[in-house]
Amino acid sequence: MAVFENVDKTYITLTPAGVFEGFSQSDPSAKQLALQALLSYRETMLVATWLEEFPELWLEDFMEQGFIERLSSFLPAPNLPLDQFLPYVVASLSGKRRAAIASDEGFCLARIGYSQDEADMLSVAAADFSGFMQRQKTRGWAVESQAISFFQAVDLLVPETSFVFLWIDGAGYALILDGEPLTNNRAFVELIWGIKTSGLRFAG
Repeated sequence: MAVFENVDKTYITLTPAGVFEGFSQSDPSAKQLALQALLSYRETMLVATWLEEFPELWLEDFMEQGFIERLSSFLPAPNLPLDQFLPYVVASLSGKRRAAIASDEGFCLARIGYSQDEADMLSVAAADFSGFMQRQKTRGWAVESQAISFFQAVDLLVPETSFVFLWIDGAGYALILDGEPLTNNRAFVELIWGIKTSGLRFAG
C-alpha cells in the first residue's frame, strides 16, 4: 500500500490530534470509531489488524491529517488506577502540575495538585459547561469546541484553567488543567488510552 508497506510488522497509534478527533463527539461517526479502535486494546495495534475492519483509504486519510503515527514495536497500555497514573502524566499536561478528571455528571474521578474541594468545584463547573455545549448543539448551534479556557489577564496568552471535553465509550469526561494546557504530547494519548482500556473500575 502507499502509506504502509510492512503491515504485519508496523504498529499504529493515535496522535494527540487523533485523540481530539476520535473522542470529541458523544455520537461518534464511523471514522471516529475507527480512530477509537486504536486505543481499544491493551497494546498498540498492527496495521494489518486494523485493516481487517476498516478501509485502507481511511488509513491514508488519517495519516495525511496527522491523526495517527506509526511505531516499529508495540507499546502496552497504561495499567494503573487513574489516581495513581495521573501523577506520572500531570507534569506533561499542566503548566502548573495540577490536573483533575471529571465525569459529565460533575463528579471528580481523579485529581493531582488540587485540593478535594477545588477539584469538586471545578468538576461541577466543567459539567455545567459540557451540558451547555450539548444543549446548544440540539438547538442548532454547531458547537465544535473541544475545550474551554479561562484567562485572568486581558492579553489571553496563558489560560488560568482549561476544560478539555472527551467522550469515551458513551460517557463524557472533562480533563481539567491548571495553567498552560500541554495536550500536544504523548502523555495525553497515554491518559486517554488508560481510561479507554480500563474504564474507571480501577479509579480511586
